[in-house]
Amino acid sequence: MKNNNNHSTLLSSVLIPIGGLLVLALCYIGYFAVYMFIESVFFTNNPTSVPAGIIRNSYTIALIAVYLILLRTKLSDRFKAIILIGPMTMLIIAMILALYLTPVLAVISTMAIAACCFFLLYKYKKPWIYYYATGISVVAAIFYAWPRA
Repeated sequence: MKNNNNHSTLLSSVLIPIGGLLVLALCYIGYFAVYMFIESVFFTNNPTSVPAGIIRNSYTIALIAVYLILLRTKLSDRFKAIILIGPMTMLIIAMILALYLTPVLAVISTMAIAACCFFLLYKYKKPWIYYYATGISVVAAIFYAWPRA
């Protein structure tokens, strides 16, 4: 019995980052599709005036709402942890990009989002795979959105 538990742990350790990054790629593609649709329909004459921040924030809120609905389903915890990476990373990216002019606030907000997520996971007694997925989300978001010199 112990061998199956180790196998399951190893499987989760590999599947969550791979599946999560695939989900994150789908989230990026979805955001790009929404952005391009809005640009081509409403801003054909002046594509530079597209409200990227509003689109990004609205898309992120929609992803989080869909994820909260998904949490109420009977899907496996492993699948829910994999899906968590997309909305969580998009939330942190949206926050970092909104506060990129004040890096201290971006760091504080990133830490606050992660701490809030960890607290909720602890409060609702979620398995370790959710914490793992949250950590992957934070690292992926910082890697993507942090300003480069």
